Amino acid sequence: MKRLIMFSFAALAVLAIGATPAFAGKKEKSKSYTYKITVENLTKTQPLSPPVFGVHKGKGKVWQKNKVASHAVAGVAEDANGGVLVDALNKLRSVSSAGLGADAPIGPGASASFEVTTKGRYNRLSIVSMLVNTNDAFTGVNSLRLNRAKNKMRMIQKGAYDAGSEVNTQLKTDIPGPCCNNPSARVPEGDVIRKHAGIQDGVNQLTVADYGWTGPVAKITIERVAS
Repeated sequence: MKRLIMFSFAALAVLAIGATPAFAGKKEKSKSYTYKITVENLTKTQPLSPPVFGVHKGKGKVWQKNKVASHAVAGVAEDANGGVLVDALNKLRSVSSAGLGADAPIGPGASASFEVTTKGRYNRLSIVSMLVNTNDAFTGVNSLRLNRAKNKMRMIQKGAYDAGSEVNTQLKTDIPGPCCNNPSARVPEGDVIRKHAGIQDGVNQLTVADYGWTGPVAKITIERVAS
């Protein structure tokens, strides 16, 4: 089943934060802090899509466990379509910046780094990155507060989440990654974001040996580099 992912502000209701540019009409005098973010792929079989990042206020939720994924977040989790989510976030009042943290997928054992800048209450970081040889698995962080302590490194290991938007058919005809090359094909599910059960042997074409993982799938390192 083919679909064109279309974003609407109602679809991103989980974020629940306006629709005008972040600092429009404001006199934001708070100090800025810059951080280097590194996303390392801990799997042996799954490339990670270029991570979508957003810097925003604490009340905003780009995605949230046990909640329905927005169409824009599902677009990343199902098809590694980061551009839709980046565009959506950059239009929201409570997001100061958003973008892609890499120019290409992050292969097993590889990493990619990018910088973000906080200012005042815009001090939360969210990340979404697809495990591309799956139906709708992703990893990342949700509304992580960035500390101001300079030269202190923070490392977080993150597992895989199921976006709940596509059935885990494990059919190559439904998967966009290099294993299969079939973007935009899906069987809708309509569930909530939850911990991913991983690739399961005996479910159609994908095997644990070729595409599975155990434990954390990504390590995210955060270091304040400037102020």
